Amino acid sequence: MVETIYRCVFLDRDGVINKYLENDYVKNIHEFEVLESFVDFWEKHKKYYKFIVITNQSGINKGIVNYRFFVDLSMYLVNRFNLSALYFCPHKEEENCRCRKPKNWMLKKAIERFSVDVENSYFIGDSLVDFLCADSMKIKFILTLTGKTKKEDVEKWIKKPFKIVENLSLLMLPT
Repeated sequence: MVETIYRCVFLDRDGVINKYLENDYVKNIHEFEVLESFVDFWEKHKKYYKFIVITNQSGINKGIVNYRFFVDLSMYLVNRFNLSALYFCPHKEEENCRCRKPKNWMLKKAIERFSVDVENSYFIGDSLVDFLCADSMKIKFILTLTGKTKKEDVEKWIKKPFKIVENLSLLMLPT
C-alpha cells in the first residue's frame, strides 16, 4: 500500500490567523479578531493543502489565559477552518521545554502524524521564532507583516524568508 503524502500549510496563530495584540494575549472572545486576509488565503488554498497551526501560548502557564477558553477557541478554529490539527506550547520561555518554538518538536510531530511532503509545504508566521522553527525542518517560510515583525526587522536576520507578504490576501501558493 502506498502512503499518501500531503502538502501542508503550517501557521502560527496570533498575527497570522487573528489580529496581533502587541504585548498582550487573547484572553477572551472579544479580543479575538480573525484577519480577513487569512480568510481570503484559506478560501483560495483549502482544497489543495492541509492546514495545521503551530503556536506558542505562554499566556496559559503565566496564568493570563484561561486554559478552558484557549481550548474552546482552538476548537472553534479547527472546526471553522477545517484545520487538520492545532499544536500549542503553553510553556513560558524560562521553562525550557522541547515544544516551544523556535524548537521544532510540534512541527516534527505534525510532519510525522500527517505524512507531510516537506518540500512542497510552507510555514507562515510573523516572527523570527517561526522562521527558525520552519528553517530547522527545511520548510519554506513565508513572513506575513500582519503581526509582530516589521519589514525593517528582517534586514537584521542572518537568513531571509522564502517570501515576505504585506498580508495573506496577496499570497498565492502553487495549487
